[in-house]
Amino acid sequence: MKNTKFNIIIFLIIILLLSILKIYRCPIKYIFGLSCPTCGLTRAIISAFQLKFTTAFYYHLFWPVVIIGFIIYFLNNFKTIINKKIMMPFLYIFCFFNVIYYFYRLFNGSNIVYFDFTESLLYKIIGILIK
Repeated sequence: MKNTKFNIIIFLIIILLLSILKIYRCPIKYIFGLSCPTCGLTRAIISAFQLKFTTAFYYHLFWPVVIIGFIIYFLNNFKTIINKKIMMPFLYIFCFFNVIYYFYRLFNGSNIVYFDFTESLLYKIIGILIK
């Protein structure tokens, strides 16, 4: 179990570094041309760490919830402060509101969340196969 947590931490650090260096691009948006429900969350957290809170809220409204959730998750590994039976309903509620927020941003013309199939890798592959 500890090895899995270590791998997750390393993965998140790599994604964060690649995002800061602007090398990484969201694989879902790259392949399908569709933003995922957590689109903007990494940029929001990076902005928050840079103390640009207005920009952080522009990218994603729920970034504070995610940071608090990670803190609680890692503190629970050392000493149980919140029971898992209590934590799981909050996780489901967060996911529910995140999906609602996603569709709100998708259909309200957000610059962060959008659908453009013509920018996707899938569209380019289909175009090559058709020619």
